[in-house]
This record gives sequence, C-alpha cells and structure tokens, in this order.
Amino acid sequence: MKKLSFTFGIVIFSLLIAIGCKKKEKEGYTSTPEKNTEEQLALVTPINFKLPSDVLQSCVVGASDFKSWFKANEVSKNGIVLPANSVTFQHRNNCDFYRWSEQMFLWMTSPIINGDYSDGSVMESSVFYTVTPEVSGKRELIPHKKGYPLNATASIQKNDFPVDTEEGQATNDVLLSQKDSLVYYISMVNDVYAEFATAVKDKDPNINASQFPTTKAEKDSIVKFAAKRGTIITDADALAIEIKTSWVEAKTLSDPTEYIIIDAIVPTYVQTDSLWTPKGTRPAKLAMVGIHVVGSTDGHPEMVWATFEHKNNAPNLSYTYIDSTNVSKTVPADTGNDWLLNSDSDSKVYNQSHMTYKNDSIIAKTVIKGNDTIKYTISPSNTKMTKPWGVADAGVPNSENATVAASNSQVISINNSVLGKLIDGDLRKNYLFIGATWTDNGAGPDGTSYSSTNTKAGVAIGTSQLANSTMETYAQNGSAYAQYGSCFSCHHGSGNSLKPGDLSHIFSAIQPLEEIVSNGSVSQE
Repeated sequence: MKKLSFTFGIVIFSLLIAIGCKKKEKEGYTSTPEKNTEEQLALVTPINFKLPSDVLQSCVVGASDFKSWFKANEVSKNGIVLPANSVTFQHRNNCDFYRWSEQMFLWMTSPIINGDYSDGSVMESSVFYTVTPEVSGKRELIPHKKGYPLNATASIQKNDFPVDTEEGQATNDVLLSQKDSLVYYISMVNDVYAEFATAVKDKDPNINASQFPTTKAEKDSIVKFAAKRGTIITDADALAIEIKTSWVEAKTLSDPTEYIIIDAIVPTYVQTDSLWTPKGTRPAKLAMVGIHVVGSTDGHPEMVWATFEHKNNAPNLSYTYIDSTNVSKTVPADTGNDWLLNSDSDSKVYNQSHMTYKNDSIIAKTVIKGNDTIKYTISPSNTKMTKPWGVADAGVPNSENATVAASNSQVISINNSVLGKLIDGDLRKNYLFIGATWTDNGAGPDGTSYSSTNTKAGVAIGTSQLANSTMETYAQNGSAYAQYGSCFSCHHGSGNSLKPGDLSHIFSAIQPLEEIVSNGSVSQE
C-alpha cells in the first residue's frame, strides 16, 4: 500500500500518539443470521471494529450520490473526491451536515494525482495554506509549494518556507502516545479563506467582512478579488475552510500503512523526567491521527464544525444506539491495552494531563487533589473517549433527536454507509467521523449546547458535545452533559456575534497574502 507522502508545514507540537493498535473486538455488535444471504451478511459484518453493524440506517449516502462525489464518477481505491458544494448546500436535517462533513474529509485527504499518494494529498496542494503560530499578534499564511517541506520548529523565517509550529492543545496541555511520541499539530486554511481574510484586511469594498462567505454573490466577490491579485481559486464552491490536524511519528506505530503519512522536520529535546527543552531538529515521517474540518456553507456563517480521528486512538466509554429493529442497545466500554493513547482500558484514572507547554519547553505538571499533591513526570497519560459520538450519555442531544441513542445511531450509520462504500485498502477507511455541530438557522453561537431546557437561538446542535481525543483530550467534560461543552464554547463572541474574528481563533491575526505582480515577484501588501 502506498502511504500519503505530503510535504507541508506542521503546526507543532503537542505530543505524539504512536502505538499502533490491534483490532479490538466488542460484544453485542452482531447476531448470527438465520439465512446466509448477502444482505444479511452485510448487516452483521462490521465495517470497522468500532462501529456496530446492525445500526438503524438513519443517515446514509446513496450509491449513486457517493459515486458523484468522486472526480471520475466512480468509486476507486484512494480515488480523488470533489469538495462538497457549500454554496448550494441543503440543510434540512442533521444528516445533510454529516454528509457534507464526510465529503469534505474525503476531498482534502484525496491524493493529488490519479489516486497516487506519492505526490501528496489535496491538503498539501496549493489549494491550502499553512497558518503559522501567532507571534507579536501576527500569523502568516504559507503557500504549499512542491519541493518545500515545511519545518515544525521555532524561529524559522517565512521566506525560508518552513513554518513555526503551534505547541500544545487548546488547553496548552501536551500529549504523549503510549510509545512516548509527541502529538504534533498543523493548522491550515483553503484558498477561499485566505483570499477572504486578505480582502477583509485590505478593506475591499466588495467583500462582506461581517461574516464568513455563504452565498454565490459573496463567493464571486472573493474569486474576483483573488483574480485581480493573479490568483485562480480552483474549488471556490467549497467556500471558506479551516482545518486543524494532529500527527504522531509514524515509526512508533505498529502498522503505519493504515495512516496518512507526511514528511516533516520536528524538534529534538534535551530531556529530563520533568523538563524537555528544545535543541535542534530532525526529519521525521508523521502519521495523521485526527482532523477538525470547519467550513462555511449556505445559511451557516457560524460554520459547520466536524471532527474525525483514527480508529486506533483511544477506547470509547459505553454508549447506546438504535438497531435495525428499532431496539435500543448498549455497547460496553472498549477493552484492550494496545490503544495509541491508552495502555490500560480498565484504569479508573484517565484524561488527566501530565505536562504542559511553555516557552518552547515541555514541563511536567504538579496537581493538587484535596490533601494530595501529585507530581507527574513527562509521560503518556491514559485517554478515553467519554462521549464517543459527540453527545452526552443522557438527555436530549439536539432538536432532531429525542434520545442519545438516536443521535449516536445517525453518526454510526453515516460512518457505516461511507466507509462501507470505500474500496478496501483506501487509507481514508481507517478514520472515523465523530460528529459535527452548528447552530439552528445559522444563528450566532452563544457558546452553550442544546438541552431540553436550552433551546434558544445560538445554542450548538447536532453532536453538540463534540471532542477529539487528540485535540480536546483533557477538555471532554466527562460523559455527562456540559452546558459549555461544544466547540462554540471557545469559538464565539458576545451578543451572538458572527464576526469571523470571534468564530476563528486565527482569523484576526492573519496577515494579508503577498501581492502577485506581473514580473513574477511578490511584494507585501
């Protein structure tokens, strides 16, 4: 199998998740069919060891629709997928948002040429830009250029093309895999987002700066602005896309061939039990373990917030779903000790950070619990998915689903539908859709999540308690409902604001793209 080889900037660290995970078996997923028919076998053959095969098919992609996602209008192994059309996006129910999320993920992880990953994926192409960490209130957009692998190190100048990394998770915690590999992060935006941000900073009068683009007219204005700068936007109907990705060192995985792989330069450290200080760099191959996919669509300037992660990352806690006979079933908590981020699935202590990132160094934590003081070393922690499919374990998860089991079933169903249609050996078949969240009618988010008593405009709906085990490891808020437990708890402004700078942490600091002039040189705008 060919691995995804992609050379672009890595937005640094947070710590590697390495240990490849063997397949874990679960109880209660299947039953023995009475008849050995193809249809019945399909119902009891798991698409993925984390996915119940007998789930109610409450959210699916039809075979012909799925074929239409592919550039060749035919499903092929590692085939090129087109982006979802966000301008004509239909938003009638949860499943529409989940389909959009799935197609966008398949698009940006598509190989650039003829189903061959040797030249990288769409994420590595000129469609996307790497976003540098914020320095003195500024972030740069670095174009992806073939032949310029980007660094994951500090103090690199922009005109050298390598890029500085973004250390730590949103909580500033550092994550280490069970094979002692750091987890690294890369943030990127697509060309529509980059040109829109540049036009806003340039105060172009034809650009609606009050919110991310959602209409054809707004898209056309951005395309015209880019054209005046000499830039052709290739997938403009995707509208504005922002992604954050997480990576571990491939050599630490038991089977790297199951992962999307990139080439990178990572930092080295002088290491003690309690402090790692940076010293130099080295080349490394990194494997993708998680990705946030965020984008604007028709009617939703607040953006749709979706997340995916590798099937081997971490064990799930117990959850419920509805099966094909409309019976609610309970899936027991995952077992096994060979997960990327967990070596003891029976452990009662999990999602406890051991270290933090500060001033380019990794520092072990001291935690006070009651009368006890715990001094951690720099070491792996045990991670579990407390809300496996993005909702709490009780209550009303969103305006469409009256039960948690119904919401879980929709997400599991779309996973089975999409992954089941991908050709065996397709790298993308190893990544799970965890869920997506947005607001009703595109209202400005207020930071809270939907509940039976919190239904006002601006609350997060869909899978409104969403977290990724590699990026919100220590901010999952347990299995119970948390009022401020959605992506929007961090990505919102005051007064239900839809301003791009309130929704996106990177937007306000982004510097305008360089101006392209006729002689082929560039000058800073």
